[in-house]
Amino acid sequence: MKARLGPARSLVAAAVLLASALPVIAMAQGGRTPNPNAPRLVVGTLHSSDKKLSVSASEEVRSRLESDIPMRSLTVVTSPEYKTVVDQSGYPYDEALSTADLATLGKVLRTDELLEGTVEKTATGFVINATLVLTRDFALTQPLPAAEGDKLSRAASVLSKIVEDARRQMEFEKKCTSLGRDGKPKEAIAAARQGNVAYPRATLTRLCEMQVRVGFKQGPDSILASALEILKIDPKSKMALTNAVQAYKDKGDQGKSTEMLIQLLATDPTNLQMIEDVVYSLGATGKWEMAKPIIAQAIKDNPGDVRLMKIGFLVYMSSGDNKNGALLGEEMVRIDTSLADSAYFHKMIGAYQADSAYAKSAEVAQHAVNKMPQQRVFWTVLGTDLRRSGQGDKAAAAYRRWLAADPKAPARVELSKVYESRQQYDSAFAVLRDAKAAGDDGQAVGAQAFSIGSTFFKAGQAAAAKAGASQSALEKAPAAEKAQATRTAADDRRGVIDQFLTVVPWMSFADSAYSATESKNQAGFFVAVAGYYVASFSLVEAQAAKAAEPQGTKACELARQAQQYITLSQANVTRGGRANPQAVGQLMGPITQTMETSGKLVDSYCKK
Repeated sequence: MKARLGPARSLVAAAVLLASALPVIAMAQGGRTPNPNAPRLVVGTLHSSDKKLSVSASEEVRSRLESDIPMRSLTVVTSPEYKTVVDQSGYPYDEALSTADLATLGKVLRTDELLEGTVEKTATGFVINATLVLTRDFALTQPLPAAEGDKLSRAASVLSKIVEDARRQMEFEKKCTSLGRDGKPKEAIAAARQGNVAYPRATLTRLCEMQVRVGFKQGPDSILASALEILKIDPKSKMALTNAVQAYKDKGDQGKSTEMLIQLLATDPTNLQMIEDVVYSLGATGKWEMAKPIIAQAIKDNPGDVRLMKIGFLVYMSSGDNKNGALLGEEMVRIDTSLADSAYFHKMIGAYQADSAYAKSAEVAQHAVNKMPQQRVFWTVLGTDLRRSGQGDKAAAAYRRWLAADPKAPARVELSKVYESRQQYDSAFAVLRDAKAAGDDGQAVGAQAFSIGSTFFKAGQAAAAKAGASQSALEKAPAAEKAQATRTAADDRRGVIDQFLTVVPWMSFADSAYSATESKNQAGFFVAVAGYYVASFSLVEAQAAKAAEPQGTKACELARQAQQYITLSQANVTRGGRANPQAVGQLMGPITQTMETSGKLVDSYCKK
């Protein structure tokens, strides 16, 4: 059963306990005063397919323990007290709690021990199989022999005697623990062995001895000997199996270590906590591949068990086995749709993205959006992976749906990327303006504008290189080819101007959108460089226009354009000083010269 008693419920239970525990005890025990120094024990509702039997058997056991064991030795949480606390904590009284929940409840009730188990009706009566557990650590367990009787009262009576016998080790377990904490391993082990004599089937004192050996870093042989001794009594002891796994590993016997791991899981393959402990202990050291055959066998042995499938899903995904992980994940949520939670969607999306299966990733994201539309990350994945899989129309539609559902969603930047991928730059720019106006993240808006501006900038650099080549070709062209070379050079110069004229508004917008100074300065510096390109090539074009049409206005227009953009360049160039000091130094002289030249040409070409 899955552990459910979280911190909030613990607080509720604690509050109820403080308000009602003492009166309940007094009423239940007819005014008898328990020994305040005696250990306290809580008996959880026993597991059974028959809830009435669960309740009656549990109450019988509590009553029998209370009457058989002197109060000076043990205080048993009574059935009324237990019912009050579980009811107030949100649990049905007739529901058996998991070990973890019962241990948590036991701590709230200030108990030292808890008793859990099962009750069954047999052909000859009843049988109770129980385990005594120390509340401080529910891995510290003492399995008890089966208690049988032709009536519940007799089975409970047998169990009461078994519990009393098993508890003979308790004082020695406490001594062992205390001495171990005091740094006295020899004395602690001696105390543990006294407990073994007091109760030959003792596991709690043997567990203490093993913990002492582990805590004081004794050799793997001694630890393994303790673990195996415990396993003879309790083959399902998680703590013993866990230490056996490590001891074999320390001895270099990986085969035996793995065998113990399999045994640990196989003892209770539907116990989620046990499976998690095994898997995560392997995963903590990156041994996901070792965990795969263990969880695979557990799933095979328990077909359709979604709890195991959930752990298997984690193992496969963590080991990088995306194909089998995705297959298992799909099967898992077909059986139990509630497992399609946020973590599931993230892992499935990650698996498909790792294999560049963006269409499948988008499909999963669509399911995620349908189930949890408030989770913005899935909208982002949906649009992005639709775009990456070539489904631009669907991506744009997805972003628009997102914005319709959540006007403050950070979808506008993503929508601009769709337009960018389709070279619809006017639409991209319009959406980014809307994003800025809507108060979207300035860094994200600026970065997208900068990205598109950078694309145009690179195209401008390529155009400038081409223009330089055509100018060289013009200078070398024979007379017969001069006219065509002149036209080609002019076309290429205009191409440079057009490209960098496009860069300036994108970078200027990026500058205005960015919130970080360093980013703003970077965009501003690109404005300066682009402005310089526009101005310098416009000057050449202005001179060519003047030569071609001395009386025309084109030369004046180009000269003024050169002056406008070199002024813009001069205003922004120093902003690149921190990131690109060398480039700034190289530009300062040409900018000054271009500024002077543009002023002279404006004066010359624009006379009225």
